[in-house]
This record gives sequence, C-alpha cells and structure tokens, in this order.
Amino acid sequence: MRLSRVWLPALGLLLASCGEDASPFDGVKPPDGLRYTHPDPWAAGVGIPPPGPGGRVIITNSMDDTVSLLELDGATKPGWKELARVPVGLNPVELEGPHHTAVSPDGKHYYVGISNYVPGGGSGPHGAHGTGADDGYCLKMDASTHRMVGSVRVDPNPGDVIVSRDGNTLYQTHFDTLKITEVARRGGTQEEMFARMAVIDAKTMTRKSMVTVCPAPHAVRLSPDERTAYVACWSDEVAIVDLTTPTEKPTRVKVSASAGTAVTPRHQPYALTMSPTTGDVWVSSMASREIQLLDAKTRAMNPARAIRLPGAPMFGDFSADGKTLYMPVQGVESLHVIDADTGAIRSELELAPAGCLNVHQAHLTPDGTHALVVCEGDRLSPGTLHSVDLARGTVVNTVRVGIFPDSVSILGGPR
Repeated sequence: MRLSRVWLPALGLLLASCGEDASPFDGVKPPDGLRYTHPDPWAAGVGIPPPGPGGRVIITNSMDDTVSLLELDGATKPGWKELARVPVGLNPVELEGPHHTAVSPDGKHYYVGISNYVPGGGSGPHGAHGTGADDGYCLKMDASTHRMVGSVRVDPNPGDVIVSRDGNTLYQTHFDTLKITEVARRGGTQEEMFARMAVIDAKTMTRKSMVTVCPAPHAVRLSPDERTAYVACWSDEVAIVDLTTPTEKPTRVKVSASAGTAVTPRHQPYALTMSPTTGDVWVSSMASREIQLLDAKTRAMNPARAIRLPGAPMFGDFSADGKTLYMPVQGVESLHVIDADTGAIRSELELAPAGCLNVHQAHLTPDGTHALVVCEGDRLSPGTLHSVDLARGTVVNTVRVGIFPDSVSILGGPR
C-alpha cells in the first residue's frame, strides 16, 4: 500500500542546486505528471459478492495492511483459494499493522484493530509488536463493500478485539510492552506499566470507558454471562474485570507460584481459550510453554491441571461439547488435540509438512469437523491458512495469504 514518492528526493536535489527564483516548484504542489497508484484506494470498496450462506473467512495480514477473504464452503474442496485481498487502514502510505478481527453477530460488519506497529520495523511509531508509540484505532468495516464505516482512536499497541453476543459492545486490549520498557528505564513502579482495555460502543464507535487492567494485556475473553472479562497479562497474570462495575480495580491472579514480573516474566501469558461448557479459561503462556487452567468458579489457578507442551501455545479452540481442546503450538508447528478433562494429549497433527511456519491460531468451523489454522510464515513473505480435517488428522487445503497473518475469523454462515 506504499505510494510512489520518487519526486521527493529528486525535488530536494533540484532545489539544492538552483537558486530560489530558478525553482519550477512551489514546495507544496507536486510536479506535473506525478501520479499516485490510486487516488482514493477505498472509495468504491471491492467488487465481490457479499458472504454466502456458508460464511466467509477473514484473515488479517499485519505486514501488508490487508485482509484476505475466502469462502468457507471451499475449505474442504480442492482448489480453495483467496476470493480477494482488500486493503484496510487509515493511511495508504504507511504500514499500520492490522491486528485481529471481531465479527458482528448479524454478519453485517467486522472490526479490525490498527496497532500502528510493523514487525521488523525497529523502534518508534511503527516498531515491533507492542512497541508502537502512536495511538491505535479500532475500525468498523462494512462486510459487503469492505469500506470503513466508522473508527475510534484508542491507546497505543492494540492487541486483541472481541464483540459481545448482542453485537453492541467491543473490548479491545493494548499490548503495550513499550510502556513497560519506558517505565522500567526510569525506575517506575509496576502499576505505572499498566495499560488499559477500551470498552467501545459498536454502533457509534465511541469509547464507553477505558479500564486500567495490567501490564501489556493481550487476549481477552468474556464469561458466558458476559459480566466478566478475563485478560492475559504479560506480567504472568490473568486480570479478572467485573464489567458490571468497570471502575473497580480488576483482580489479578498470578498464573503460577513461579510467576515473574512485567519486566522479567517467566511465563508470558499471551492467548486465552475458554471452555464453552464450564467457562474455565486456559492460559497460553509462551515462555514456559504451558497452558494453565484458571477455574471459573474459584477464580484461582489450578496448578495440577497445567499442561507442558514442546513449543509455545497460541490461540486455540474447543469442540462444542467442551471435551476437546485444539491447541496450536508454535515452534513445532503442530495442532495438539487435548482431552480437556484429563489433560492427556490425544494426538499431535503436524502442520509443517503442509508449509506452516509460526502457527498462530486455530478456529473450528461451525460444524466442528475442520480447524482453520493460520500460520504467520517468516513474517517477510506470505503466510498460510490451512484447513485441517479433524477426524482424519490431515491437512486438506493450504492457501497462501498476505504477509504476517495473525488471526482468522468467520463472517456470517451458521452459528
């Protein structure tokens, strides 16, 4: 989405070599003949049909400011491919890092976090994940035209974004590791490192409240009654937010007796997966390579239920009956099939032979027969989306998508 600025350095050289009166340019108006790649890249939306009855898959590509669209009905058929790859963002000449999506229950809109970071981009406003210095945004996109119909400015480094069951409220976290670094450098307290969670009116795209949560909060999930939000915190904690009184300080629960701090975390909680039957929360801790159980009834960790894995657990999903947890494991590039009652690993489905590198998320199809698994790739070239037949334990489709894909959602279709 970068537009040509070839005339800028040439203009600088010309002005440096000519007197003030000799310059043919006024310093404001570009020279004649300058043409941008597209004068208004999102004015007309994209010419693709709205999602069909089977639903549509949406992938955020954080390194090229696009979302990939695929028809869900094709996931099990030969020749599955992208339907379109459409631009998303506010600034056509800057990479803004779209990060995660949430889909409205009626299928009419989807929401994208604009993190204003670029992986590999170094420090500054567009640095590595969690180190952006600019404020982020949450964008509201029309699911038919893929045009932006609303936006709201939030804090730096938006992380996860989810929507309430009635579609009226969005919850967006801020994975602000830069704040941790800056506060630690000047000798501040851990409380000064806390970032906020934005509570957003999805209809008007205005902020209802900003809830101070914990250092670098990332994944967020709602309890079945939606009165509580659980948030993964980089400080080796899970924050429990009472949404009925969001002004109250959240309860923070250490994920382990060996927990570290925001500056020196030993576990690094990053993702959460909630059981659809018990409401228990499985915490994916990247550094300790464990998934750890937060009991929803006691609101305490159950260390006896922790499961050690051969790599970093990421964003998983549950079977509808709550008996099976499907957990992608980064580093070994596999999908672990776990008995949720016993913690036993039933099988490990290898994804690397199908081209997966740096697996990020698994999302079950509505009928529960397949998992859609997104893999980041090397973060410099296209990543991949895989359709996994869960009964056979095999990858049945692989699709190349954009650069550094980091989320998969399903728009429309059966619920």
